[in-house]
Amino acid sequence: MVANPNNGMGHDNPILPEVDTFKLVAETRKQVMAVADIARDAIKAHYTDPALLADFIERHQTPVYVFGRGLFQHFCLWALGFEPGFIPPAKGRRYRLLQQFLKLQSSFHAFRFPSLRLHPQGKQGEKPDCHFNHGVFVLTRPLFTVGFISHQLHHWLAFRSGMRGYCERSQRLYRKFWNENNGQIGAEVYKMKAEDMLALKAAINRDMEALQFLKDIASEVLIPAKQARHISKGKASA
Repeated sequence: MVANPNNGMGHDNPILPEVDTFKLVAETRKQVMAVADIARDAIKAHYTDPALLADFIERHQTPVYVFGRGLFQHFCLWALGFEPGFIPPAKGRRYRLLQQFLKLQSSFHAFRFPSLRLHPQGKQGEKPDCHFNHGVFVLTRPLFTVGFISHQLHHWLAFRSGMRGYCERSQRLYRKFWNENNGQIGAEVYKMKAEDMLALKAAINRDMEALQFLKDIASEVLIPAKQARHISKGKASA
């Protein structure tokens, strides 16, 4: 089960800490470990097929959309200021437009989920049990892999656990950090407000934690499973 699924949007507003720093760090580490444990259990149960992971996400009411190879959908996503992966919820106009775009495209079957297992009944692409309150996964066919979804799953679980780094301010600063500064912290950081520095730091920490989780789960589960498949194929062909 997903931890704390009913966290509020305002819970993620970055503020200067008023509690003991060491206590705050310890609590954050506990949250990170709890998120990793939940994500690890989900991957171990569904690593054989990315559709199973997507099904797990949709069973927890967060929709998963997969773009086909057409350029129109990719351009619209870029024009709205989003990138493929887990997109946290936002209060602005862009997020509302994204919802409308995804629903419209899904209704016209402009892109389809690669597996009918998610929705064996009704029209493919309908997601009546999902909503956008906990964000949305927007993927492309090349990114519809267990590895990429595992990385984004960690982000989704971190958000739903109430961790900082997913508010609009954090995400905006993080996109600028990568797109304009190439992931390098320069002199501009000294001109930032304290709230912005904390917001950016939280977003950076969340992505580092997700990347570390992907590294760990790859060595624990994904790589051994791939090696086992190769061995079994070799024995079968012998």
